[in-house]
Amino acid sequence: MRRRNFWLYARLGACCNGMVINGWRRLVWLLWGALLLSLVGVSQTEPAFASNGAAKQESLNEWRALTASNAAPPYAFVKDPAIRVYFAGEFGVECFSARWSHQRVPTGGYRVHSAVLRWRQRLLRIPKPQSAWREAVVIAGPAWRRLATNLVAALTPKAPWHAAYYQAFLADRVLYRDARGRPHLVPLRQQPGQVIIDRRFSVQETLEILGRLLSEALGRSHPGANLFLLMTPSARRCVQPLLVDLERHECVLLEPAALYDTTDRGIGLAVTAQGLKAMLFDSVVIALIKNPVSSVARLGNLGVQTVVKLLRPLLPRFGGAPSPLAKGRGMDLKKWETWLDEHTGTREQDGSLELLIDGDRFFNSVERGIAQATNHIEVLVYIFDKDDVAVRIADELKRRSARVKVRVILDEEGSIAAGVAPPATPMPEGFVPPSSIVCYLRRGSHVKVRPFLNPWFSADHSKLFLVDGSRAWLGGMNIGREYRYEWHDLMVEVRGPVVTSLEETFRRDWAHAGPLGDLGYLIALLTSRHTPPSRELPGPWIKLRLLPTKTLWKPFATAILGSLRHAQSYLYVENPYLFDKRIIIGLVAARKRGVDVRVILPSINDFKTGGRGNLVIANYLLEHKVRVYFYPGMTHVKALLADGWACLGSGNLNHLSLRLNQEDNIATSDPVFAAELKEQLFDQDFAHSYELKHPISVDWLDFLADIVLEGF
Repeated sequence: MRRRNFWLYARLGACCNGMVINGWRRLVWLLWGALLLSLVGVSQTEPAFASNGAAKQESLNEWRALTASNAAPPYAFVKDPAIRVYFAGEFGVECFSARWSHQRVPTGGYRVHSAVLRWRQRLLRIPKPQSAWREAVVIAGPAWRRLATNLVAALTPKAPWHAAYYQAFLADRVLYRDARGRPHLVPLRQQPGQVIIDRRFSVQETLEILGRLLSEALGRSHPGANLFLLMTPSARRCVQPLLVDLERHECVLLEPAALYDTTDRGIGLAVTAQGLKAMLFDSVVIALIKNPVSSVARLGNLGVQTVVKLLRPLLPRFGGAPSPLAKGRGMDLKKWETWLDEHTGTREQDGSLELLIDGDRFFNSVERGIAQATNHIEVLVYIFDKDDVAVRIADELKRRSARVKVRVILDEEGSIAAGVAPPATPMPEGFVPPSSIVCYLRRGSHVKVRPFLNPWFSADHSKLFLVDGSRAWLGGMNIGREYRYEWHDLMVEVRGPVVTSLEETFRRDWAHAGPLGDLGYLIALLTSRHTPPSRELPGPWIKLRLLPTKTLWKPFATAILGSLRHAQSYLYVENPYLFDKRIIIGLVAARKRGVDVRVILPSINDFKTGGRGNLVIANYLLEHKVRVYFYPGMTHVKALLADGWACLGSGNLNHLSLRLNQEDNIATSDPVFAAELKEQLFDQDFAHSYELKHPISVDWLDFLADIVLEGF
């Protein structure tokens, strides 16, 4: 699965905060070198990308020839956790191999993995397998088509016009039945308008379901065999082999390297230049010149928070059994809102919220908003990727900029680092990413772009989209393929008077990111626009509260920690980066006093170190009777529900989001919205996740990761 290492530049820089740079002369030369390298590198990128695209297409054509329907099926040999696949051709035998890492998170069914199948060598003949290697039965051609027909029938919902979307199966297709009950299989976004997608299955869920269905079908057709390699063809994509081990209850999706441009996995000259320029020149020199006051404030905040972090004790062991689960109604939400007024420095505002769970709902909604804009479009985002999804959004913003004002603020280091790694699912054939999304947005359009310069390696982690001053979207999704197709995530559409406050926040941030920097921010602050009262914007509004994280103002952290102390009935948390020890201790303390505490973590974390640390945290929570669930795949959802108080947004439950980054979150005690969040998000995810019942085996690297994560 994808390892989106957007931590690369940001955390490398954070480590540099504790180092002493010897010699101003060396530093000056580094800065000038980074600037010159960026100018040279960017100017030479387009031919390289074009060449990469041609090389990728050649690799695709070669793979298609080897796996064509009229070609002889390959031979496959497996020695867990590795596979070798041999294709006999006119000029010899082509050998491909892959290895996968075992997931230690338990599951109730098939264990699923994925691995990249890479060309290894050309041989004269297929070697005799060693004793430890097992030969797999290869299912291809007519045998696969017969099997696929039965699988499609079993996977398609029975009710007419109701559909299911399966990732990593038959090119991410939607399966539904028409009015006559006939199954259909179409690409996502090409289904008829009356089709309702009831379930969206992640890659892990899809593979687990396939493992169970194939176990039954293959057991009947091939009695005695227990290892199979399925050559799954697609009209739109290359063959993606699927390894099924009936004996070990494992399923491995093998993704041919030909589906990816191999240069995407390295850091090329242009990306290196952009990263060095962002880290060593923009975040140090330009930020200090343009934003001296705020840069110094961020440095002071970094120092204070680092000292506080280092002095924080390790996770304590709570003695005694927890209290029985409370039967009460939970905390008094009116008193709770008054507490928030007093302790966070925020106030309730009027507005409305609509849940947008997963990428198809959010991206469809925001794309309609962009298309319907009549005055202006504003985007504040941590990652504006340069994959096919990001480029499609960029193209729409460029098109609309001819008629409406379009302004974009993106986190410079976050966006550069995010563009380094390829997505987990292949991009369309022929797609060549731009060398710089900033340059791409500006080129041939009226789009205005201002990067957040990451002073002292801080980040603007917000995700905020605004249209015409009447609609806003905020939550956990950036602009990129994983958010659109691959990950489980959450956004909300916001309307009403509260949007004016979000617009004002963007206006100040835009001024701060401009050439006047701190002075521009001060001017924007002194000329703040009046927020209209509710009566000027009539509607069925509810009470909402904005809970940002700013350099010297952290109401989000105050509110979250306060909710853990005040909750009396239940606490539900879903967050991929649950690293902060104060939050973890608060969850355990709540469970000790009788609160029903449940936590959802991803079974596969895009941050590998975070995945290790999650195992230690899960064991600690389980030991203290907190119910722990592992979502099948990567959940990027950031949501908390405490006795009917809902809080969601861009903030993770880690040191960065609570104390260092810039974040935008929103909360409400509205009972209708809280019930929707519980029913549509938490209840669904509890049902689809694996509940941990026994401790997971951990090693010293996991404990080391847990210690390191205290700084994230």
